[in-house]
Amino acid sequence: MKVLFLLAVLHCLVLMNSGDIPPGIRNIICMMQHGTCRLFFCHGGERKGEICSDPWNRCCISTAEEERNNKLEKSDK
Repeated sequence: MKVLFLLAVLHCLVLMNSGDIPPGIRNIICMMQHGTCRLFFCHGGERKGEICSDPWNRCCISTAEEERNNKLEKSDK
């Protein structure tokens, strides 16, 4: 009976940890977008991005930096 219970718990843990992106990669993607991973909420002047590797963390990207990048792109054209 204990073995059956252990197998059931192990099966649930494997299902929870399986994902399309390996752990830690989501944090790197967030940093590449010049964002920071924050717990639950973003600060004022930031928009929510994708989830980070840690549970409940969100990638918060500064809207001021996006506006700066848009201005640079427009001036190049």
